[in-house]
Amino acid sequence: MSKYAASLDFGSSKIALAVGERTESGIRIVSYRDAHVAGINNGEIIKDRQAIEAITSLVQKAEEDIQEKITEVTIGLSGKVLHSKISTCNCLRSNPEKYIDEQELAEITKGRYNTAVAEGEAIFEAIPQSYDIDEYLGRSHEDLNGMKGKSIAATFCLIYGKESILSRRIEILDACNLRMSKAILAPVASARAVLTEQEMENGAVLVDIGFGTTDIAIIKDNTVRAVATIPFAGDSITRDIKSVANITSSWAENVKTVHGCSCADYTPENKKLILRSPEGNVDGEIELQTLSEIIEARLSEILEAVRYIIDQSGYADKLAGGVVITGGTAYMEFIQQLAKALLDQKVRLAAPRGAITSDSLSTAFDAYSSTAVGLVLESISPRLSHASCRTMKKVAPAPEKNSSSPKLSFGFGSFFDETNESRKQKKEEEENRKEQERIEKEQERELERERLRLEKEREKERQREEKERKEAEKIRRKELEKEKREKKQKESGLFDIFFGSTNDNA
Repeated sequence: MSKYAASLDFGSSKIALAVGERTESGIRIVSYRDAHVAGINNGEIIKDRQAIEAITSLVQKAEEDIQEKITEVTIGLSGKVLHSKISTCNCLRSNPEKYIDEQELAEITKGRYNTAVAEGEAIFEAIPQSYDIDEYLGRSHEDLNGMKGKSIAATFCLIYGKESILSRRIEILDACNLRMSKAILAPVASARAVLTEQEMENGAVLVDIGFGTTDIAIIKDNTVRAVATIPFAGDSITRDIKSVANITSSWAENVKTVHGCSCADYTPENKKLILRSPEGNVDGEIELQTLSEIIEARLSEILEAVRYIIDQSGYADKLAGGVVITGGTAYMEFIQQLAKALLDQKVRLAAPRGAITSDSLSTAFDAYSSTAVGLVLESISPRLSHASCRTMKKVAPAPEKNSSSPKLSFGFGSFFDETNESRKQKKEEEENRKEQERIEKEQERELERERLRLEKEREKERQREEKERKEAEKIRRKELEKEKREKKQKESGLFDIFFGSTNDNA
């Protein structure tokens, strides 16, 4: 058995491979590689060949780093099609006098992966929220271990989405002669990599602003309480710059990264960037003030959506750790100040630091590597995820009412006939699922309405500022013309004094 654990992060525009090992001082990252892949869009693999070629190359280089063959990887799940819902289940214990252990709790969690979801969807992770054991209510996962009781009522946060997100990844791994160890949510992995012990316990929001999506994970009492994805991030800023300045995407990304600022108020006025090619040709130009206004507008839109998700979660006033921002866009100048103003929370910027040993590979400490590093951490020493080693399978449809086959339900050590209570529970779960879908669609519509409203307000503000600028410019021109006339009159008066008026008679 290998002493190393490898992870693959399928990001918005790149694939990253990290390899780590457990040491006496902690988990050490010994290899980190990434490659930009054009065949990935918002976490979904569009072009298999490009992804296979990139992974094969990354694996070969990582194997050279560790001098060992890699056959198994933990993968990350992300994308704008992930959803979450709260689900409950009640389990009668076959032996109430037996102490509850980790294996029994794992079986309960495993059973939640069979919860009914829509056709074409699958449950990616079932995260325990709380347990009721007889008269003891609201117990944590750790509390239950070692207790006794007749029944366990468990509440889970189920993360689900398009079945193809996982199945396509498994197909890609098969083509690369790799086996999936675990599939872990990308925002959960990022949270594990950058949040401190205190933040995970006291409550914090992880905001990973990547290239195509912004991933959010709300952590409280060392438990993932909510996961969400905003379908715009760093690439949206780049596209806005490209459109306004009428320049290429590569130039837009370059000026954003090198000269971008999150707050227009901190940007000097009347300074312009002249974009020259290596041959000296002018490819375009953009004022620094305009550049900052574009970045601030789009980042404000992202952060407003983050605030909406925090407010909807019900944990807005329970987050003593505040907001922790990671990902490539976290390097944007003054983003911390902008986030503090818009989120009304304390904010810090983070990259993997205390979670890995100080002698880890230097690139592992970069904010770009948060997800890949977190996947290694959760693979070696799970803290936030409850993903198990499992293969992809579709949930079997419920049997017909006139079927002669006996109906079965989940139990401990045995199966027993389904009762009226369990049928009622399934019906309630289906109703809850439909209600959750309705709420999520309404939230999506609300986010879109909010985005459009913000765009309209910003457009009005831009038009107002442009009008004021033109009026100020008009007033300034009049003042300049007046100064010129006065100067000319003064010069004419001096001429008359020294040389006499040209209108005087000889």
